[in-house]
Amino acid sequence: MGRSLNIPAAALVAALALALVGLTGCASAPDRAVSVAATYDLPYNLTDVLFSREMILHYRQSITMARLVPERSKDAFVKSLAEKIITEETAQIDVMAGSLKAWEFAVPDADNPPVHQMAGMLSPAQLLLLKGRSGPEFDRLWLTTLARHTDYGVRLAEKARDEGKDRATVELARKIAAEQKSQLAELIKHLS
Repeated sequence: MGRSLNIPAAALVAALALALVGLTGCASAPDRAVSVAATYDLPYNLTDVLFSREMILHYRQSITMARLVPERSKDAFVKSLAEKIITEETAQIDVMAGSLKAWEFAVPDADNPPVHQMAGMLSPAQLLLLKGRSGPEFDRLWLTTLARHTDYGVRLAEKARDEGKDRATVELARKIAAEQKSQLAELIKHLS
């Protein structure tokens, strides 16, 4: 039978157990609640889940931006960076999607992404503006936009690196934070 909510089974069991213990009103309820919750101690936390979901959305937009480059730019740096984004970020999306599936959370739908207000994300109007440019004008707008986008990626990864629980996710966040910082420095240098 399929679940209507996408909540990991262990978390659901723990929450129900805590609710039942609270309803019984017995004197040992706090001790029993702690032991039930400890029995279902998950190897990840909310930071890990949110990082994976938000970074997937973040990377998908980076890839969308990168796919605009071949038809609009002749700048070797821009073209090389776009290729790198497509290759590396696609691979990292697969890793984060695998984690979400293992934790029994839905991977954001690529065809119908959720409406989001994440910092650094481009609005449909901003994407349309990029699509309408070419040559040096496109390059400058693309690099500037990507720099803002990348800055948010750094902050998102640093939060997961510092507050995550799942070792693989924390290590991926550490790697992403370093890569995105390096990319941001390159972008700023190229824009100067």
